[in-house]
Amino acid sequence: MARIDYWQYLLDREGRPLQDAKVRVYLSGTSIEADIYLDHTFGSVTKSKAEDLKTDKNGFIQFWIGDQFEPEGGYEVDQQFRIVWWNDVDSIVEEINYLYVFTPVRSIDTTDNIRGQASNKDLDKVISNKQGYKWDAHVDSIVPSASPHDLSPVELFDLDHHKNKVISNKLGYQMYQMAERASYTPIDISAARLTTFSFASLDTSGGLYYKDMTHNYNNYYPIVRVMKSNDYHIEAKRVESLSPDTTRIWLAENIAIKVAIFG
Repeated sequence: MARIDYWQYLLDREGRPLQDAKVRVYLSGTSIEADIYLDHTFGSVTKSKAEDLKTDKNGFIQFWIGDQFEPEGGYEVDQQFRIVWWNDVDSIVEEINYLYVFTPVRSIDTTDNIRGQASNKDLDKVISNKQGYKWDAHVDSIVPSASPHDLSPVELFDLDHHKNKVISNKLGYQMYQMAERASYTPIDISAARLTTFSFASLDTSGGLYYKDMTHNYNNYYPIVRVMKSNDYHIEAKRVESLSPDTTRIWLAENIAIKVAIFG
Protein backbone atom coordinates (compact mmCIF):
# COMPACT_ATOMS: atom_id res chain seq x y z
CA MET A 1 0.00 0.00 0.00
CA ALA A 2 1.08 3.62 -0.50
CA ARG A 3 -0.17 7.14 -0.06
CA ILE A 4 0.68 9.65 -2.77
CA ASP A 5 1.76 13.09 -1.57
CA TYR A 6 0.01 16.08 -3.15
CA TRP A 7 1.05 19.65 -2.29
CA GLN A 8 0.43 23.06 -3.80
CA TYR A 9 1.15 26.74 -3.17
CA LEU A 10 -2.02 28.74 -3.93
CA LEU A 11 -1.67 32.38 -5.01
CA ASP A 12 -4.01 35.26 -5.80
CA ARG A 13 -4.02 36.98 -9.20
CA GLU A 14 -1.16 39.26 -8.06
CA GLY A 15 1.02 36.28 -7.11
CA ARG A 16 0.61 36.70 -3.35
CA PRO A 17 0.04 33.65 -1.09
CA LEU A 18 -3.59 32.83 -0.31
CA GLN A 19 -3.73 32.38 3.44
CA ASP A 20 -6.54 30.33 5.04
CA ALA A 21 -8.04 29.51 1.63
CA LYS A 22 -10.58 26.70 1.93
CA VAL A 23 -9.55 23.71 -0.21
CA ARG A 24 -11.82 20.85 -1.22
CA VAL A 25 -10.85 17.61 -2.96
CA TYR A 26 -13.37 15.86 -5.24
CA LEU A 27 -13.41 13.10 -7.82
CA SER A 28 -12.86 14.67 -11.24
CA GLY A 29 -15.87 16.27 -12.90
CA THR A 30 -18.06 15.79 -9.81
CA SER A 31 -18.91 17.22 -6.41
CA ILE A 32 -18.25 13.85 -4.73
CA GLU A 33 -15.66 14.36 -2.01
CA ALA A 34 -12.57 12.21 -2.41
CA ASP A 35 -11.04 10.17 0.39
CA ILE A 36 -7.79 11.73 1.61
CA TYR A 37 -5.24 11.40 4.40
CA LEU A 38 -3.49 14.13 6.39
CA ASP A 39 -0.32 12.07 6.95
CA HIS A 40 1.76 9.84 4.72
CA THR A 41 1.66 6.94 7.20
CA PHE A 42 -0.58 7.54 10.20
CA GLY A 43 -4.24 8.47 10.64
CA SER A 44 -7.50 7.31 9.13
CA VAL A 45 -9.11 8.22 5.84
CA THR A 46 -11.08 11.47 5.93
CA LYS A 47 -12.61 14.18 3.71
CA SER A 48 -11.40 17.72 3.02
CA LYS A 49 -14.72 19.18 4.17
CA ALA A 50 -14.66 17.21 7.41
CA GLU A 51 -11.20 18.63 8.15
CA ASP A 52 -12.06 22.12 6.84
CA LEU A 53 -8.82 21.90 4.87
CA LYS A 54 -7.11 25.30 4.49
CA THR A 55 -3.82 26.78 3.29
CA ASP A 56 -1.25 28.07 5.79
CA LYS A 57 0.18 31.61 5.87
CA ASN A 58 2.35 30.80 2.84
CA GLY A 59 -0.58 29.55 0.77
CA PHE A 60 0.66 25.98 1.21
CA ILE A 61 -1.70 22.99 1.21
CA GLN A 62 -0.77 19.30 1.51
CA PHE A 63 -2.60 15.99 1.74
CA TRP A 64 -2.19 12.36 0.69
CA ILE A 65 -4.31 10.04 -1.46
CA GLY A 66 -4.21 6.26 -1.07
CA ASP A 67 -3.45 3.96 -3.99
CA GLN A 68 -5.36 0.80 -4.93
CA PHE A 69 -3.53 -1.23 -2.27
CA GLU A 70 -4.51 1.04 0.62
CA PRO A 71 -6.95 -1.02 2.78
CA GLU A 72 -9.22 2.01 3.25
CA GLY A 73 -9.92 4.89 0.88
CA GLY A 74 -7.67 3.74 -1.97
CA TYR A 75 -8.09 4.51 -5.69
CA GLU A 76 -7.10 2.87 -8.98
CA VAL A 77 -4.22 4.48 -10.87
CA ASP A 78 -6.50 5.93 -13.57
CA GLN A 79 -8.68 7.85 -11.10
CA GLN A 80 -8.57 11.62 -11.63
CA PHE A 81 -9.29 14.32 -9.09
CA ARG A 82 -10.65 17.87 -8.83
CA ILE A 83 -9.04 20.40 -6.46
CA VAL A 84 -11.22 23.45 -5.67
CA TRP A 85 -10.35 26.48 -3.53
CA TRP A 86 -11.87 29.84 -2.59
CA ASN A 87 -9.76 32.86 -3.62
CA ASP A 88 -11.01 35.40 -1.06
CA VAL A 89 -8.74 38.17 -2.38
CA ASP A 90 -10.17 38.12 -5.92
CA SER A 91 -13.58 36.78 -4.78
CA ILE A 92 -13.54 33.81 -7.16
CA VAL A 93 -13.63 30.02 -6.94
CA GLU A 94 -10.67 28.37 -8.69
CA GLU A 95 -9.96 24.75 -9.46
CA ILE A 96 -7.71 22.18 -11.10
CA ASN A 97 -9.82 19.46 -12.71
CA TYR A 98 -9.08 16.06 -14.29
CA LEU A 99 -5.87 15.80 -12.31
CA TYR A 100 -3.82 12.59 -12.17
CA VAL A 101 -2.04 12.06 -8.88
CA PHE A 102 -0.97 8.56 -9.92
CA THR A 103 0.87 7.79 -13.13
CA PRO A 104 -1.58 7.09 -15.99
CA VAL A 105 0.93 4.61 -17.47
CA ARG A 106 -0.20 0.97 -17.22
CA SER A 107 2.00 -2.08 -16.74
CA ILE A 108 2.58 -4.55 -19.57
CA ASP A 109 1.43 -8.17 -19.71
CA THR A 110 4.36 -10.24 -20.98
CA THR A 111 2.13 -13.29 -21.50
CA ASP A 112 0.09 -11.47 -24.17
CA ASN A 113 1.55 -11.49 -27.70
CA ILE A 114 -1.47 -9.96 -29.50
CA ARG A 115 -1.26 -6.26 -30.31
CA GLY A 116 -4.11 -3.89 -31.12
CA GLN A 117 -6.94 -5.26 -28.99
CA ALA A 118 -8.76 -2.53 -27.07
CA SER A 119 -8.56 -4.59 -23.87
CA ASN A 120 -4.75 -4.46 -24.05
CA LYS A 121 -4.78 -0.67 -23.50
CA ASP A 122 -1.44 -0.58 -25.34
CA LEU A 123 -1.64 3.19 -25.84
CA ASP A 124 -1.43 3.62 -22.06
CA LYS A 125 1.82 1.66 -21.72
CA VAL A 126 5.52 2.35 -22.16
CA ILE A 127 5.62 -0.46 -24.73
CA SER A 128 2.87 -2.77 -26.04
CA ASN A 129 2.16 -6.19 -24.53
CA LYS A 130 3.44 -7.79 -27.74
CA GLN A 131 6.74 -5.92 -27.55
CA GLY A 132 7.06 -6.95 -23.93
CA TYR A 133 6.28 -10.55 -24.85
CA LYS A 134 8.91 -10.60 -27.59
CA TRP A 135 11.44 -8.89 -25.31
CA ASP A 136 10.83 -11.43 -22.57
CA ALA A 137 11.03 -14.33 -25.02
CA HIS A 138 14.15 -13.26 -26.91
CA VAL A 139 16.38 -10.85 -24.99
CA ASP A 140 17.73 -13.62 -22.80
CA SER A 141 18.13 -16.11 -25.66
CA ILE A 142 21.58 -17.33 -26.65
CA VAL A 143 22.74 -15.93 -29.97
CA PRO A 144 23.29 -18.83 -32.41
CA SER A 145 26.71 -20.38 -31.98
CA ALA A 146 27.47 -19.72 -35.62
CA SER A 147 27.33 -16.00 -34.94
CA PRO A 148 30.71 -14.30 -35.44
CA HIS A 149 29.99 -11.92 -32.53
CA ASP A 150 29.88 -14.49 -29.72
CA LEU A 151 27.14 -12.64 -27.81
CA SER A 152 25.83 -14.01 -24.53
CA PRO A 153 22.21 -13.85 -23.32
CA VAL A 154 21.04 -11.09 -21.00
CA GLU A 155 20.35 -12.19 -17.43
CA LEU A 156 17.53 -9.97 -16.24
CA PHE A 157 18.24 -10.35 -12.53
CA ASP A 158 21.97 -9.72 -12.72
CA LEU A 159 23.19 -6.11 -12.45
CA ASP A 160 26.67 -6.53 -13.95
CA HIS A 161 27.98 -4.66 -17.02
CA HIS A 162 29.48 -7.39 -19.23
CA LYS A 163 30.27 -6.07 -22.73
CA ASN A 164 29.69 -9.29 -24.68
CA LYS A 165 25.93 -8.78 -24.89
CA VAL A 166 23.51 -6.75 -27.01
CA ILE A 167 22.81 -4.69 -23.88
CA SER A 168 24.12 -5.05 -20.35
CA ASN A 169 22.34 -7.14 -17.74
CA LYS A 170 21.77 -3.97 -15.73
CA LEU A 171 20.09 -2.12 -18.60
CA GLY A 172 17.95 -5.15 -19.38
CA TYR A 173 16.93 -5.42 -15.75
CA GLN A 174 16.05 -1.73 -15.46
CA MET A 175 14.11 -1.60 -18.74
CA TYR A 176 12.15 -4.72 -17.89
CA GLN A 177 11.30 -3.48 -14.40
CA MET A 178 10.23 -0.08 -15.70
CA ALA A 179 7.86 -1.57 -18.26
CA GLU A 180 6.44 -4.27 -16.03
CA ARG A 181 5.92 -2.11 -12.93
CA ALA A 182 4.90 1.14 -14.63
CA SER A 183 1.57 1.48 -12.85
CA TYR A 184 3.22 1.30 -9.43
CA THR A 185 5.61 4.18 -10.06
CA PRO A 186 3.94 7.48 -9.12
CA ILE A 187 4.70 10.72 -10.90
CA ASP A 188 4.77 13.74 -8.58
CA ILE A 189 2.54 16.35 -10.20
CA SER A 190 2.46 18.63 -7.18
CA ALA A 191 2.48 22.36 -7.95
CA ALA A 192 1.46 21.72 -11.56
CA ARG A 193 -0.98 24.19 -13.10
CA LEU A 194 -3.68 22.75 -15.33
CA THR A 195 -6.61 24.51 -16.95
CA THR A 196 -9.19 22.77 -19.16
CA PHE A 197 -11.48 24.26 -21.81
CA SER A 198 -14.40 22.83 -23.83
CA PHE A 199 -15.62 24.29 -27.12
CA ALA A 200 -18.64 23.19 -29.14
CA SER A 201 -17.32 25.04 -32.21
CA LEU A 202 -14.41 27.26 -33.28
CA ASP A 203 -13.93 30.66 -34.89
CA THR A 204 -12.76 30.82 -38.51
CA SER A 205 -10.04 32.74 -40.32
CA GLY A 206 -8.21 32.13 -43.59
CA GLY A 207 -9.53 28.61 -44.09
CA LEU A 208 -8.52 27.49 -40.59
CA TYR A 209 -10.35 27.44 -37.26
CA TYR A 210 -9.14 28.83 -33.95
CA LYS A 211 -9.90 29.53 -30.30
CA ASP A 212 -8.25 31.85 -27.77
CA MET A 213 -7.81 30.60 -24.21
CA THR A 214 -6.89 32.78 -21.26
CA HIS A 215 -5.05 30.74 -18.61
CA ASN A 216 -3.24 33.48 -16.64
CA TYR A 217 -0.03 31.43 -16.30
CA ASN A 218 2.35 34.30 -17.17
CA ASN A 219 4.09 31.79 -19.43
CA TYR A 220 4.76 32.04 -23.18
CA TYR A 221 5.51 28.30 -23.34
CA PRO A 222 2.64 26.26 -21.85
CA ILE A 223 2.01 22.68 -22.91
CA VAL A 224 -1.21 22.33 -24.92
CA ARG A 225 -3.09 19.06 -25.48
CA VAL A 226 -6.19 18.86 -27.69
CA MET A 227 -8.86 16.13 -27.69
CA LYS A 228 -11.91 15.52 -29.85
CA SER A 229 -15.26 14.99 -28.14
CA ASN A 230 -14.63 11.21 -28.21
CA ASP A 231 -11.46 11.76 -26.11
CA TYR A 232 -9.08 10.98 -28.99
CA HIS A 233 -6.00 13.19 -28.84
CA ILE A 234 -5.28 15.22 -31.97
CA GLU A 235 -2.54 17.62 -33.07
CA ALA A 236 -3.27 21.31 -33.53
CA LYS A 237 -2.20 22.86 -36.85
CA ARG A 238 -0.59 25.70 -34.95
CA VAL A 239 -0.27 26.93 -31.37
CA GLU A 240 0.66 30.55 -30.69
CA SER A 241 1.03 32.67 -27.57
CA LEU A 242 -0.87 35.92 -27.94
CA SER A 243 0.45 37.01 -24.54
CA PRO A 244 1.96 35.31 -21.46
CA ASP A 245 -1.61 34.67 -20.29
CA THR A 246 -3.43 33.81 -23.52
CA THR A 247 -2.83 30.98 -26.01
CA ARG A 248 -4.48 30.46 -29.42
CA ILE A 249 -4.84 27.08 -31.12
CA TRP A 250 -5.55 26.51 -34.82
CA LEU A 251 -7.22 23.42 -36.32
CA ALA A 252 -7.97 22.30 -39.87
CA GLU A 253 -11.63 21.57 -39.14
CA ASN A 254 -14.44 23.09 -37.10
CA ILE A 255 -15.22 20.42 -34.50
CA ALA A 256 -16.08 20.17 -30.81
CA ILE A 257 -12.89 19.90 -28.79
CA LYS A 258 -11.53 19.78 -25.24
CA VAL A 259 -8.20 21.43 -24.45
CA ALA A 260 -5.85 20.99 -21.49
CA ILE A 261 -3.15 23.63 -20.86
CA PHE A 262 -0.28 22.91 -18.46
CA GLY A 263 1.69 25.85 -17.10
